[in-house]
Amino acid sequence: MKRDKPGKEDVSPALCDWCGAVISAGAELYSMALDSSVIHASNPRFDGRRFLTACTHEHLAALDEHYRRRPFVDEELWAGKIARAMDSTAEPLTLADLVDATGLSREQVERSMAWLEAQIHRLRHR
Repeated sequence: MKRDKPGKEDVSPALCDWCGAVISAGAELYSMALDSSVIHASNPRFDGRRFLTACTHEHLAALDEHYRRRPFVDEELWAGKIARAMDSTAEPLTLADLVDATGLSREQVERSMAWLEAQIHRLRHR
């Protein structure tokens, strides 16, 4: 990390999630959208929440609309929680282990696995 003054860190500029433009420091606009495909690397509290950054109010509105139209699929969110639990260990996990590691119910884990199998089948038979 490059430092030009003690205590100041060189921070990468924010990019607009809609157009990719570099946003001047302090001009960023933020929002949060529900998105079942988002799993936080370490904090389950942020699962299902996509943090959005935009360069203009119009781009923020477009992002909000895009994610508002995207269906929130519980099984997709649960699959992400299961993947995070599986990534955290080299050991195989049982159904009971997954329930303990994810906080999901047995039924949620089973529904998520069925959803994943359906997604794999759909992708293989395109």
